[in-house]
Amino acid sequence: MTTTQYHNSFLNKIFSLFNGAIISDIIYIHDENDSVIDNVCFFALNHSQVVGFYINGTNPLMTTSHIDHFDSFNLYSIYTRLAEVKSGRLSAFPVEHMKVVFHPDYNELIAILLSSADFLQSVLVVFSTDEIYVHENCHQSDFIELIKTDLKQFKKTDFLVFQKDIDDINWTIV
Repeated sequence: MTTTQYHNSFLNKIFSLFNGAIISDIIYIHDENDSVIDNVCFFALNHSQVVGFYINGTNPLMTTSHIDHFDSFNLYSIYTRLAEVKSGRLSAFPVEHMKVVFHPDYNELIAILLSSADFLQSVLVVFSTDEIYVHENCHQSDFIELIKTDLKQFKKTDFLVFQKDIDDINWTIV
């Protein structure tokens, strides 16, 4: 499997968004009926910053804007009211290890694993075509199995996985 400009572009985005960040919570977006919008997810970072993901197709869109400051995903064209609701279940941790999972044959981002150096705290984000799954504090050895549980169509797929520790200069394929 070869690394393409597509892979490099996404890896650079993920690195620039999460390098040196402290994830303090998961933020879900609720609509006017107080229902969770399941294809949108945000992470609260240090200094009141956020990183948000929106999926409606094969690759997520990303933003660093709060939903009420700048509607990067045009959600107000569909919903009349949006509210950020923090999960409150996550203990803050510094992102010191990252794994980014791609489909081996297509330009498709499958998942992102962000964790502390000791892997005691982590967040796994899995992107379906129109839904985002979030797993908290999953073990490094279990993350591929969690992806395949969420995305049954990839049960027999050997993913292309890149990883980077905070001290590494480059991403490596694992």
